Amino acid sequence: MIQIQHATFRYPGQPETALCDVSLEVASAETIGIVGPNGSGKSTLGRLIKGLLLPSLGRILVDSLDTGADGLEVRRRVGLVFQNPNSQIVNSVVEQEVAFGPENLGLPSAEIRERVDSALQAVGLQHRKTAECHALSMADKQRVAIAAVMAMHPRHLVLDEPTAWIEPSARWPLFNEVRRWSSSREVTLVLITHRMDEAQLCGRLYGMLHGKVEIAGTPDEVLQNQEACARLALEVPETLLLARELGAAGLPVDGAGGVDRMAEAICRS
Repeated sequence: MIQIQHATFRYPGQPETALCDVSLEVASAETIGIVGPNGSGKSTLGRLIKGLLLPSLGRILVDSLDTGADGLEVRRRVGLVFQNPNSQIVNSVVEQEVAFGPENLGLPSAEIRERVDSALQAVGLQHRKTAECHALSMADKQRVAIAAVMAMHPRHLVLDEPTAWIEPSARWPLFNEVRRWSSSREVTLVLITHRMDEAQLCGRLYGMLHGKVEIAGTPDEVLQNQEACARLALEVPETLLLARELGAAGLPVDGAGGVDRMAEAICRS
């Protein structure tokens, strides 16, 4: 469980707070989305959950461990994938990067190899394990960053714009594989995203603006609030708008999960 209790954070030298009195709770194995415009505090919140930043006021608890007092253990339990993979990759070869975390845990060689192979398979890089990280595209670097965190087997996974660099045709397969992996291991998933089609698949959304939580609810509740969507610059997915029109016409279909998934739902109907 992740508990954020009245957390406030101000970056050194900045006059304004990046987060102001934020409180929310994420149950174990739950999937939530953090949405909002740039500069709203989403990424700062992710770093606080990971324990990379400590709140100026309030506290963050992960499995009842305080990030201030138990930072090392919290960082073991929480995996964080940055939006920019160049901020995360530290090794020159793909398989070395994915093995780096498990090696630091002191795991047996056989288990490290299994974790590396499994994680690379999940992100579609099983054939590029000996590639040089610096020579990869930004999309493949993002896949490496995701695989490296998955190989750590965290209890909680924070994804900060995990598909920002992924080409459209590959975005949904990768995103769905990460969701499948987290669900199969009962990993808590915190998705920080501006893609509302991805956010639709979360159980609950928190909309942020100016460092505060402005709205919380199910994806349908948030996206049906036109005033909140306009204020937080949340773009309602076209598939959801179409699903609403079809439902009103007597053809109820699920508008979540992208165009292909919706087309399948329409065909089944």
